Amino acid sequence: MTIRKLLVFGATGTQGHPVVEEALAAGLEVRAVTRNVAAARARLTPSAEFVRADLLDADSVVDAMTGCQAVFFHLNHMPDTDEAQQTVDNVLAAARAHELERMVFTTSGYCGSVMPSCAFVDAARRLTAQVLSSGVPAVVLQPTLYLANLVWSHIITEIRDFGRLRYPPLPAERRFSWTSTEDQGRIAVACLQADAAGEAIDIASPEAVTGPELCRYLARVYGREVHFAPQSVEAFANDLSYQTGSAHSARVISELYAAYARMDDGPRVDTDALQQRLGIELMPVSRWVEDRLGYLLSLYG
Repeated sequence: MTIRKLLVFGATGTQGHPVVEEALAAGLEVRAVTRNVAAARARLTPSAEFVRADLLDADSVVDAMTGCQAVFFHLNHMPDTDEAQQTVDNVLAAARAHELERMVFTTSGYCGSVMPSCAFVDAARRLTAQVLSSGVPAVVLQPTLYLANLVWSHIITEIRDFGRLRYPPLPAERRFSWTSTEDQGRIAVACLQADAAGEAIDIASPEAVTGPELCRYLARVYGREVHFAPQSVEAFANDLSYQTGSAHSARVISELYAAYARMDDGPRVDTDALQQRLGIELMPVSRWVEDRLGYLLSLYG
């Protein structure tokens, strides 16, 4: 298998951007897909090739894949929607037409075998099964909670103004694994060559932590005490509806957190085994908070 060029959908976004950077660092050619080429050129390295396409436009997806041997994509919609189904259908059809050598798809939320049933989990599992049974050599990544959520504006405001972390809406004693999108990018690029086709892989960053432990890391970056005061799932849903402007998205995501809350522990991922298998080094949560979050906060002033 010789992968020379990778197609990355959502290349300027939180999930796609790290894949572009990691793939280029690994010596691959990258075709970065965006709906706004001018904005992408301003944000991404000029080493990437830019093309306009829309995951809901089947013809543009086929055209974008021409000359590529692999593709990375994630959903821009909740997995239980018609748009999510159409996205997967379009990417799979194009991948089969071009006889792609590898596809990496991330569910953008955890749907591992230990998760209780809910709309997000059930739909993500259904799409995962479709991808893995498609005939395209595919790997599905199942990330835990994204550390990037800590950069939501209302979370930053709560910490800065009140020294209070209200997210995630889980018990203070719960220890679980987080995932950085930077680590997801490293894993995605490693999976282009790894003997992992046909697998769904639980992914995370090293160092499972509790809410209070995370607050101690945050305190060093914010320069003030930070206390963990988790919302109820109901309050989280109300806030999310306001933040996203979508009652449906808020309901589906809040039900996912309610499913987390029903678990006895975790979710946790054996990141030592993950790193050994893929031959990569992932960034512990404490270092991500200090290095990456600290950098992001410096941009916001």
